[in-house]
Amino acid sequence: MRHLLLAPLLILVPACQGETAKDVTAAVVGKTVEVAKGASSGVVEGMKEGRKGAVSTDGSRTLSAADEVHANTELSVLEVKASNGGGVEVVLAVTNKTAEPLHLLGLQEGGGAQLLDKDGFATPLQARSPGQASDSIKVPPSVKVKASVFFDGEADKATKVRLWGREFTVPSAATAAKPQP
Repeated sequence: MRHLLLAPLLILVPACQGETAKDVTAAVVGKTVEVAKGASSGVVEGMKEGRKGAVSTDGSRTLSAADEVHANTELSVLEVKASNGGGVEVVLAVTNKTAEPLHLLGLQEGGGAQLLDKDGFATPLQARSPGQASDSIKVPPSVKVKASVFFDGEADKATKVRLWGREFTVPSAATAAKPQP
C-alpha cells in the first residue's frame, strides 16, 4: 500500500527542481498521511459501530459507550486495596439490569477506567495483571458480579475511581461507593 501511495511522488519529483520538488514532496506526503489517518480512523469507527449493541457469539450484548453502560448496569466500588502483584486492586460490583448477558468493553480505551489520587492525578489500568478483568467485563443476565481491575499507584493515596466517565469515591472499610454526578 505504501508503494501505491508514494507512486505519484516518484512520478512528479524527477520533473521538478529545488523548491518545487520540496513543495511537491511535502504535498504528496501530507496527503498520504491524511489518507492513512482517515483510513485508520474509519477502521476504528467501523469496529465500534459494528460491535455497538451487537450480540456476540456467546449471546451477550456488547456495550462500550458510557451512556449504554450506565443505562444497562449499576456500578459501584466495593473495595480498594494494595495488590499482591504491586499497585492497586479495585473490586467493582457490576449489576446487570437487563434480562440478557452483557459484555462491557472500553476499560482501556479513552481512559474508560482510571484511578485518581489525592492530588488529582489519574493512573490508567495496568496491562495484563493476574486476575485483571482485562478490557471487558462479562455479566450474566439480571445478576451482580464482582470484577477486579488493577492500577499502578498506592492504595492509600486513592480517592476516586473513574469508570466510563463517572467518578466513584473510594469507600471506607466496608461501605460501597456510589457514583457522583
